[in-house]
Amino acid sequence: MAVRCSKVKRQFILLIGLFLVLTFILQMVPSYFEVQTNMLTALQFAKFESRLLNNKSFTVANRLNDPVALWKVHPSDDRILLQAKFNPKIDLSLSPKRILLEQGLAGWNVNDGKQAFVDHDCPVKHCELHGHPNGEEFDARIFKEIELNSHFLGGAQAEVRRHSDQVWIMFALESPEASPSYVGLNDVINWTATYRYDSTMMTPYDKFQIYDNFTQISDYKSDKNYAQGKTKLAAIFVSNCYASNARLEYVKELQQYMDLDFYGSCGNLRCDKGEGNNCFQNLQKEYKFYLSFENANCRDYITEKFFLNALRHDVVPVVMGAHPDDYRRAAPPGSFIHVEDFPNAQALAGHLKRLNEQDDEYNDYFRWKRTGQFVDTKFWCRICSLLWDTDLPHQSIHDLEQWWRGENICIGKRRWDEISNSSKLHVR
Repeated sequence: MAVRCSKVKRQFILLIGLFLVLTFILQMVPSYFEVQTNMLTALQFAKFESRLLNNKSFTVANRLNDPVALWKVHPSDDRILLQAKFNPKIDLSLSPKRILLEQGLAGWNVNDGKQAFVDHDCPVKHCELHGHPNGEEFDARIFKEIELNSHFLGGAQAEVRRHSDQVWIMFALESPEASPSYVGLNDVINWTATYRYDSTMMTPYDKFQIYDNFTQISDYKSDKNYAQGKTKLAAIFVSNCYASNARLEYVKELQQYMDLDFYGSCGNLRCDKGEGNNCFQNLQKEYKFYLSFENANCRDYITEKFFLNALRHDVVPVVMGAHPDDYRRAAPPGSFIHVEDFPNAQALAGHLKRLNEQDDEYNDYFRWKRTGQFVDTKFWCRICSLLWDTDLPHQSIHDLEQWWRGENICIGKRRWDEISNSSKLHVR
């Protein structure tokens, strides 16, 4: 009888474990595809108010004396504009560069052929996108980070013959915390196209470019009262309740000291972001602060939570995720508040409540709106132009796992100011 009870007990524990695993997967999968949709939408930023090539002239602030090259990671220039403007001379009698998108076109929100390069008004349009191998030759092949793993190599090479000049590109939306293992993928990936600053092609969720006559943020004043009509202090939208950086715990601690509306499956409020975008319209009209808390504390990991949810909806973002230096490099000047500017949640709450009573100080966080503009990063254009570079270097990531998950790339629940020399990690 005791043996039978023990067996039933083990089966019960097994069922409970299986239930917990399935619950976790059901939470994570929708979040990943939501991020995919947001990022691919971001690649279409030409539809916003600004363009990359217009009558504004741009320079990169604090550029060092050494020249910026297309292929070399530079400590003060992400090379996005340089790559986007790159217009190599090509022989149009040659066949176009053929680019294969792994797993098909549907997940990329693009048409096959040259249409994407025409739509983005690319300097070089002599490229084609393809979603099926069809036994043909390709010049480049793009893999999303979720499609890469240590077992894929043999099958991928069997599916499409890889000639010596074929470029394999890793495109990453998510942090290393949500990516599969890349152990064994040595000298396989040639280019990286990720949000990381040290990528071959940096592909941020958005890009703000400072005007060339910018001096310092104190010379600018906000052009209106962005506090007017806003009656609520702060909000956050969270659908992934299993973040590695303990953001949920931090939110609950903040709620002890300030009014904070918590939307999403992890909170007590609901808002359908898909229906007429009412969530963000209400955010813009009613709230002064938005908690742009990422699901992982990783270098350069700054997503639509910061750029789209907050900055483009006239709300001051309070950020958690990337290193403070990463935000300072990517964000409009003076536009955000980092949780690590304060020793604890209580001190942060006190600062936000004080700003709630001081419209002038609150509006200082919107001075950036007169200092530059958001620009189209021309992702597809850059790929096409770079493939036609006559000086195209033969390069590869020797140890992809180490590059993606090296020491202190992600720090779990720790703070960046607890990491020795964390400000010196970039550029690697």
